[in-house]
Amino acid sequence: MSDSAQLLELIASAGVSAVEIEPWADYNHSPRDSYGRRLVWYGGHFEVMVMTWLPGDFSAIHDHGYAQWGAVQCFGIAEHHSYNLKGRRLQYEASLPYTPGQIRLVNRGLIHQMGNSGTESFLSLHVYGADICREAITGSARVFAVNEGCIQFTNGGVFFGLPDREILRCQPGLTADPDILHRQQQLRSWRAAQALANVC
Repeated sequence: MSDSAQLLELIASAGVSAVEIEPWADYNHSPRDSYGRRLVWYGGHFEVMVMTWLPGDFSAIHDHGYAQWGAVQCFGIAEHHSYNLKGRRLQYEASLPYTPGQIRLVNRGLIHQMGNSGTESFLSLHVYGADICREAITGSARVFAVNEGCIQFTNGGVFFGLPDREILRCQPGLTADPDILHRQQQLRSWRAAQALANVC
């Protein structure tokens, strides 16, 4: 399948519920992993994952590596923002929050960030595919680490504050609009406060 619209129709018609994907929830993920991430199925040309979002969990700003098409179904109210890259400068595009059960397409050029700024945990279902068989469909994903001024590459989770062990390589020279830098710094501080609150 190379058509995201067909994938959206398939997911919608499947009627998947949060209860059905609960066995793949990861509510005890490490705070260093800024959300839970579990592989449910890998089929060479596509992969299915379940993500777990605790209050305060956020992905980094990222793309999806080798994925050429995909869809995300969110089972909670998620903060969600899209961006575009002009040369080496990251620019804000739009706020696109998820409502419970909503399905959104993922295309090759999508750069986005999602997370849980609410008080309730929730799950999301992610399907990514590529026309060429890949060992990891979302491998070589780019993380736009604006506060560090670089693009990081990873084959794992696109975590906010990506651990050094997960970074394959860095490409320096990334710049971003001031409001993006400010928001990412706010998120960093907020996540640190959430982690401290969970320990106490």
